[in-house]
Amino acid sequence: MKIEKYELTKKNKYNVYLSNGEVLELDERVITENELLLKKEINKELYSKLEKENKIYNLLEVGEKYISIRLRSIKEMYNYLSKKEEDTDIIDKTINKLIKNGYLDDNIFTKAYIKDKLNFTNWGDYKIKRELSSLGVSQSIIEENSILLEDNILRERMEKIIEKDIRINKKYNGIKLKNKVYNHLLTLGYSKEKVITIINNYEF
Repeated sequence: MKIEKYELTKKNKYNVYLSNGEVLELDERVITENELLLKKEINKELYSKLEKENKIYNLLEVGEKYISIRLRSIKEMYNYLSKKEEDTDIIDKTINKLIKNGYLDDNIFTKAYIKDKLNFTNWGDYKIKRELSSLGVSQSIIEENSILLEDNILRERMEKIIEKDIRINKKYNGIKLKNKVYNHLLTLGYSKEKVITIINNYEF
């Protein structure tokens, strides 16, 4: 198949017209990386290579848009791209490019995730770690960044919650109030040991 002409269709996208009547819409990077501007013909092997590489770059754009909203874990990105593409090899190669280009990094993601949950939610340390694990972050990375879940920060957060619970639950006292506060902190995802330690400092 001979290459008849190129036509710019939109940013970084070209229609490549072939002698058999086919039109390939290719990413600019696929064209340059395969030196198509220097070639007159495309054989079957090159044709298949171009199709696959083009799918990778198209999927790369999808991934970049997805991560522009907020940082994502590698697993989160993989699951998202799996809804857009069935070929696991194409997904894997796209993920590798996203990692290489600095868009995906579970360590950076974990740091941002912890800071975000500490600033904008009442989530406790246990829940934050559990959610990170469900997003595919390894235990080693989670533990490495657990230093961000400082005891004094968690203590201050729990104290505010306890004091608020005491204020809005005036009809309760003694063991009933204590149990109510205890269960609330557990529901928010604070580790049991931390909850027991701090709650025993209060008289109900």
